Amino acid sequence: MKTERGQVIIIVAVLLVVLLLFLAVLIDGARLFVEQQEINRALDAAGKAGLIVAGDRMITQVVSAQTAAALNPPSAAPSGGIPYPTPTPTPAPDDLYAWLTDEHRQTLVAPPLQTLVATHALGSLEENGLGLNNPNVIVITVSYPDGYHPGDQTLQILLGLDRRVVIMFGKVLNLKQGVLSGSSKQIISPH
Repeated sequence: MKTERGQVIIIVAVLLVVLLLFLAVLIDGARLFVEQQEINRALDAAGKAGLIVAGDRMITQVVSAQTAAALNPPSAAPSGGIPYPTPTPTPAPDDLYAWLTDEHRQTLVAPPLQTLVATHALGSLEENGLGLNNPNVIVITVSYPDGYHPGDQTLQILLGLDRRVVIMFGKVLNLKQGVLSGSSKQIISPH
């Protein structure tokens, strides 16, 4: 009878240790999942912050082109006899890309705007606590304009981030730190 009690106590002790290890892994996994979601949301926000700069410049160029067209309307009607519509300096969303020329697009991807886009993206990451001042952030990459070629109407920014994380219960498995990586691609496109 005493040996059976001893066996039960040992089995209960082993099961308790296994349960605690399982609980520790579950807590660490949930915490890492939440941190991964924070990284992804911060990268999405940073990409949008960067593209807002490019979008503002794009709209400024279109308004400028439409204002110039409104100030200098065509003098003659086309061959069909129906006069040209009078352009207004306020772009309709559907007309935005029709007014952009290759010259406009070149300024949207020029180095000064690349710097401005990257600065706004990095500023957004800093506001979300994942900027260059965070000692756990290992690498931040900003690629703008990502995949652009002349004549392309699509502008996109690609961001990546690697962050060092402490694995709280990893000491049991001889793991003290890990790296969470995230990336985000944001696009301005006519489609």
